[in-house]
Amino acid sequence: MSRKRKQEIELIDPPLPGYGHFPFLMHNTLVLAVSIAATMEGAHHKCTRRECRNFGRCRASPTDLRRAAFCPVPLSREADRRIEGMFLFLLRLAHGWR
Repeated sequence: MSRKRKQEIELIDPPLPGYGHFPFLMHNTLVLAVSIAATMEGAHHKCTRRECRNFGRCRASPTDLRRAAFCPVPLSREADRRIEGMFLFLLRLAHGWR
């Protein structure tokens, strides 16, 4: 029986500012978490991107790297804590911790 080749981890290139090289799936998770936190913060009302204001939510895209620059609106400590909470929840979910 032949073994399946281990799938190579696809890295984001160029590296994200402040985050270095990230696996692509981790990048998707990070952008989604920042997008949700920014929307809850109301950053889309102050955003310089017309697309965010028109859609009524942060439109940072995890798949289109040209648009994946994080929200230019400075986020509060509360938004940072939401992002941290999302990652902790994901970690607990992945490991089956209760």
